[in-house]
Amino acid sequence: LFRLLSPSGLPTRRISVEAIEIKSRPIKSGESAIQEASWTPPDDVFVVGWAPDVGAPEARPNLFLMSGSTAIFKIERGSIEGLRTTFLPAGTGYLTRKGETIKLRLQIDNSGPDGVSGGARALIYFHPVAWR
Repeated sequence: LFRLLSPSGLPTRRISVEAIEIKSRPIKSGESAIQEASWTPPDDVFVVGWAPDVGAPEARPNLFLMSGSTAIFKIERGSIEGLRTTFLPAGTGYLTRKGETIKLRLQIDNSGPDGVSGGARALIYFHPVAWR
């Protein structure tokens, strides 16, 4: 439908989705924890968006989608506004080469009683690179 209504007739790219999850684990009172999960794309791709979810938002964790030391997306101190599907501006994307690792990193500080981290999940939206 978009291609029919688009005046420029620009081709659209098919978006793929990959899910990544950090499992919940026990966390003692006063403890800080960093947990990670990773995904390696099958080909060169542009990461264009994410849909994050944290298991314990009341703990105000930090959540990052990382490529090396670069944060592609982030939620700092449990920002509720950050817990929504977010896309990079149209026509842009973060280039990730085949074999490079994308990491989901959860940083949590437990200032309450002993409990669990709640883990985190994210959907990663991407499309293949079309080299010309």
